[in-house]
Amino acid sequence: MQKTLLFCTILFIVLTAGNCKKPSAPDQPADTTSYQPTTTGSEWNYTTTGTTASGPVNTTFKLTATSKDSTANGKTYRVFTNSAGANEYYYKSGNEYARISVFPGLEQRIELLYLKDNLAAGASWSEVKNVTVQTISLPVTVTYTIIGGKYDTSFSGSNFKDVIRIKISPAITGLNFEENNITYLFAKNVGMIVNKVRLKSTMLAMDVNTETKLGVYTVK
Repeated sequence: MQKTLLFCTILFIVLTAGNCKKPSAPDQPADTTSYQPTTTGSEWNYTTTGTTASGPVNTTFKLTATSKDSTANGKTYRVFTNSAGANEYYYKSGNEYARISVFPGLEQRIELLYLKDNLAAGASWSEVKNVTVQTISLPVTVTYTIIGGKYDTSFSGSNFKDVIRIKISPAITGLNFEENNITYLFAKNVGMIVNKVRLKSTMLAMDVNTETKLGVYTVK
């Protein structure tokens, strides 16, 4: 049971954040059609509120795009610093966006294809990722579904255009979730503006209900 709880904690972290490491390379040009700008010096300030099984959550952090790149799995990722912890890594090719996440406490990276910006509402794709907890390798099926495409919205005094809303559903054979709802909102030329996580499993003693929202940001 302890291994199962450890795995589910790790799963929550990897699906709601992105972390990694590595060196330098030249700057990337501005992309006027990107759902994750990577121009050097761009900054995004986020606030996360809500609750987890361990208690209330109220934290802030800032992502900053650097001029550095990191190569992994044949792709070149742009390095972002995170004021709350390890670096984050982002990649774009055509209409597809990926990130690499490092499990805290484990020497294991996971690459997630988290967005396809040319799909209509209702479209979906999935990946199977193997996560090793101690000596146990567990396959996790991650399904992504476009549940709202290319609409305008606003909050906190900012207007956002061509927003894409995505639902992510992790599945682990033999494990049950009473609630399994992770959603992201990505705005054109801005990046992630909202992330909501609702994961509950009585069987796993897991109860996560958090929201991360974009505050002040600068895209250069």
